[in-house]
This record gives sequence, structure tokens and C-alpha cells, in this order.
Amino acid sequence: MGWYAASVVMYFQLEDEPQAEFYLWENVYLIDAVDAAQARQKAEALGRLEEGDDDGSLRWNGKPARQVFGGIRKLLTCSPSLLSRTANNEKLEDGMEATYSAFMVSSREDLDTFIRGEPVKVIYEE
Repeated sequence: MGWYAASVVMYFQLEDEPQAEFYLWENVYLIDAVDAAQARQKAEALGRLEEGDDDGSLRWNGKPARQVFGGIRKLLTCSPSLLSRTANNEKLEDGMEATYSAFMVSSREDLDTFIRGEPVKVIYEE
């Protein structure tokens, strides 16, 4: 088994109207897997679990929306020595979210480009 960092892209899709801009999250999960293929499968499953509209209560800019799994932007192998324990000496868990970033892109094309891991202009939301 080895550790991987999977960048899972989730974006917000308006339910009832077209949209020009897309708000997205890149969630980085730590994955314990036998190989990269299994790590990718596990990361995709985590992304699919996050999909939905929170029973109809999810809003983006005040409008009904749903969170959609966009894909795996990148998958990196991690050094085992760096991942043996957290800062508080807690055991790391498979599927643990390590960090996330929030971005805005100005079109569906830019969203797809981001998901593929290609260069694209984004607005980084802090």
C-alpha cells in the first residue's frame, strides 16, 4: 500500500438556468491504495459522495444549485515518511481531506480545462 494525494474537483451547477461562471472547489484527499489506479477509483468515489443539492437547500448566489463531481485533476504519490502522523500525532486515515482551494472560472470550457489539469485563468477565492 502507498499514499496518494488526489485533487478532486467539485463545482456548483445552477439547477434552473444556464450559467457563465463556475464556482469550484479542489479538495485534496489522502488516499491509501495499492496503486495509482485504485487511488483514482477511491478518489472518484469520494467525489461522487459529495454530489447533490443538500435535499434542495443548496444555493449558489441565492439560486438553487447542486454540487457536481467534475473529476480528478491530479493524483500525486506521497512520501511515506511525511505521512506517518499528523501535526497532533494523530493517525492518518484513508480518505481524509488534507486541504482545499476555492476558485472561479469564467466559462464551462475553462472549467473543463481546469479539470484536465491544463493551464487556465482562474480567480482564487481565499
